[in-house]
Amino acid sequence: MHLIVAEKNISAHRIAQILAGGTRVIEKKDAGVSTYSFGDTITVGLRGHVVEVDFEPGYENWRSEKYTPRSLIDAKTIKVPTEKRIVSLVQKLARHADRVTIATDFDTEGELIGKEAYELVRAVNKNVKIDRARFSAITAQEIGSAFANTTDLDFALAAAGEARQSIDLMWGASLTRFISLAAKRGGNNILSVGRVQSPTLSMIVDREKEIEKFVPEKYWQLGLLTEKAGEQIEARHTNGRFKDQKAAELARDRTKEPLVVTEVREGTKQDRSPSPFDTTTYIVAAARLGFSAANAMRIAEELYMNGYISYPRTDNTVYPASLDLNGVLATIRNSPFTKDVDWIISHRRAEPTRGKKSSTDHPPIYPTGVATREGIGDDAFRIYELVLRRFLATLAPDALWKTLKVNFEAGGETYTVTGGLLLEPGWHAVYPFSEAKETILPAFVTGEKLPIRKVNLEEKETLPPARYTQSKLIQRMEELGLGTKSTRHEVIARLVSRKYIEGNPLRPTLVGRVVTEALEQNADTITKPEMTQTIESHMQQIKESKRTRDDVIAESRSMLHKAFDQLEANEQVIGNDIRDRTAEELNLGRCPACGGTLAIKHMRGSTQFIGCSRYPECTFNIGLPVTQWGWAVRTDDICDKHHLHFVRLVRKGARPWDIGCPLCHHISSNAESLTEIPSMDEALLEKARSKHIYTVAEIARSEPDALAKSLDLPLEKAGKLKSEAGIVLEKLRRRSECRKFLRNHLIPRKGRSYAKIMEALGQSGVTDLASLAHATPATLQQAGIGETEARDLLTEARLTHNSQLLKGTGIPAVSLKKYLEAGVSGPEDFVSTGAEKLATLTGMSTGTINRHLALVCEYLHRPVPLAVPKAKLAKGRKELLSVKGLAATTADKLIGAGVISGDLLLAADTKKLAASTGIDEEKLRGYQALMKKKKENAIIRI
Repeated sequence: MHLIVAEKNISAHRIAQILAGGTRVIEKKDAGVSTYSFGDTITVGLRGHVVEVDFEPGYENWRSEKYTPRSLIDAKTIKVPTEKRIVSLVQKLARHADRVTIATDFDTEGELIGKEAYELVRAVNKNVKIDRARFSAITAQEIGSAFANTTDLDFALAAAGEARQSIDLMWGASLTRFISLAAKRGGNNILSVGRVQSPTLSMIVDREKEIEKFVPEKYWQLGLLTEKAGEQIEARHTNGRFKDQKAAELARDRTKEPLVVTEVREGTKQDRSPSPFDTTTYIVAAARLGFSAANAMRIAEELYMNGYISYPRTDNTVYPASLDLNGVLATIRNSPFTKDVDWIISHRRAEPTRGKKSSTDHPPIYPTGVATREGIGDDAFRIYELVLRRFLATLAPDALWKTLKVNFEAGGETYTVTGGLLLEPGWHAVYPFSEAKETILPAFVTGEKLPIRKVNLEEKETLPPARYTQSKLIQRMEELGLGTKSTRHEVIARLVSRKYIEGNPLRPTLVGRVVTEALEQNADTITKPEMTQTIESHMQQIKESKRTRDDVIAESRSMLHKAFDQLEANEQVIGNDIRDRTAEELNLGRCPACGGTLAIKHMRGSTQFIGCSRYPECTFNIGLPVTQWGWAVRTDDICDKHHLHFVRLVRKGARPWDIGCPLCHHISSNAESLTEIPSMDEALLEKARSKHIYTVAEIARSEPDALAKSLDLPLEKAGKLKSEAGIVLEKLRRRSECRKFLRNHLIPRKGRSYAKIMEALGQSGVTDLASLAHATPATLQQAGIGETEARDLLTEARLTHNSQLLKGTGIPAVSLKKYLEAGVSGPEDFVSTGAEKLATLTGMSTGTINRHLALVCEYLHRPVPLAVPKAKLAKGRKELLSVKGLAATTADKLIGAGVISGDLLLAADTKKLAASTGIDEEKLRGYQALMKKKKENAIIRI
């Protein structure tokens, strides 16, 4: 059996489809992991790294006196499976394989993943042949060639990946643990430090300091407005920026008519076609379309795995000779961009453009398949179009511009204007993402005199250096050798998730700045790029087999020990500095109730809220969504009305949720519910807010006398207000319960939010679980719920509601569980089932059931039925069974309905009894006739 191990499940599936040709590919699942087989071949996908490097057991306790942060530098590491089901399946398949091909991505990370798979296979099959398939695109041609020309794993390349793993773990774990412990921070609030992330963060912090220190300088720009052939033309003074105001004003005052054309200079300019995409230039181009670096890479990887573009992690900007450019054009000619491809075929340049970087691992990014907007979605299609058009642009001729420069003189002052006309669009014809803006000027003749319509002297200021955008930061990281093409966007995403940076352009948060400055002042090698550059160059030497993995790791350990010498000597200073300066990061402003300080509070678990520093004297607080919605952080924006910092919820992998001013949000989100209190008019609402009472719950939980004093109300009216608030609060609780129920039982769909459904249901009078349980399918369908979903939802709602009612009777939880498992749906069902039947269904004694029956009847405000002794019940059952044709199951149904004797059977209303037992009414009348005859015969015998 031939086993092929791919990096991802989707890659395994596509590889199987390509290699199978026309043969059917069979998908099977083993413990939830898919395999794809055809003939004697099976493909299986990993999930990236299925094992990870971790420290040996014993280092888990951060506060251990034995295993200090420094001890992590020299700690031994082990490999731990992270995807146990996949590991198990790979080894299970490998035991029976006679050939194994590693088909992971061909780069450092992919080679390391391949080596991990190699080791898993070797652990269970020491003699199987293992080879390596290398490809840059998941297309028939590339995959066919790769599997026809397999090679060996590049163990040197994998060793470089292992070295990076070990070094990153060593640096990140030891420094993170040291800084977090020094600052007394733990849990979700740790302070992360990393070999690459810290120098990257330092660049952002340094840029922010440059901006803060920047002192703008005034300058003046002089221009004039002239006219020719009815067209207005703006010319600029040739001096550019005047730094002296008097000189600028003198030049302005000397500018007098006529405006004389002194020189007309025409020329042409070649506009070179862009070079092919490598990872960095692709991210920069995608950023211009509004994609973050992480999102751009995620989409590119999906397109690659689905066979639409080549491997997106590459440093190459030169197409290799082996790449069949004609074949690529032939493929994408079937795409939605046929006209553009045909134009390139007829206008193609002799040789494609070349960038400055060339490597042999992967070609530049280029299109490999045909995609449509309908097939892959809007965002993915925009990225596909970007890659496809960039490829076309690299084959397109250069653009040609006609340039025109006209110089003027007026009163001895010189002015100039430039224009440009696109003579040959060249690559601009197929690549609209780089604007070709023309400035067309009328014809001018030397010596020609023109009028001056207006002279403008503008006062301006020099601007500070711009903050880094994500794409510009990635470019700078590449220049400095920080990170790799595969990890730079991940580093930025990590800094955002750690709440060290925010916004775009990027700016450091208070905590990001404090951590950086603490490290710069006490161990600046950690924040400088030189250290990381050195390690990266050593990694490259491992790839080239010039150094060993162990040698580079040992050198890195030495560098880290030197950094710790500085850190440990200043541990207390670092900790105090971080604690003192970051306490401010949670403070939002003055408490509106008492003047104390409002601050964000993160509690254990997922609770977070805004509370006052003067608690418990001041109990003012503002609730926040639980941390699953995002970790609450302060932003620099301040509310004009309440003078509080804005709050933002930050969650990894999701857009930040900007709450804004927490008090404005608190007031607006509670406004509607307050107006549900009958006594709450506009004047009273304003008075309550002036006394910092913002919620129904605050009114409901207040004592009437305190409420009367706060709101200047008569005690009786305050009591009424409290009572009404209690009713509304209960209504809100039930509404919230209903919303939660819908969230748990309805699958979210595009254009269908829970809020919209709740609003539509509310208009039909469905506001809580009870009204939902009694609703009709038609009502739910009108609210946008599908027919099948409505039916299922109603079933669940009724079951949940009736279970809650039954729970409310006071039946113990253990017994309640048994009743529910027996199918008892609610109090009414409990009473109608009867004690004897319940005893049979649940295995509980009739005595216990009768006690519970009393609780339920009390809950329903009904008389409690008399308990029937066992002997009497047995006698009645025997009497019922003596009727010819009355089976035991029928007798149980009758007893369950309270018919426990022949006399009760004779006295029963057959119509009602049929409805409650499900026994045919005709049969019941027959049983009554037989019972009557039986009793008459007994009297005759007597």
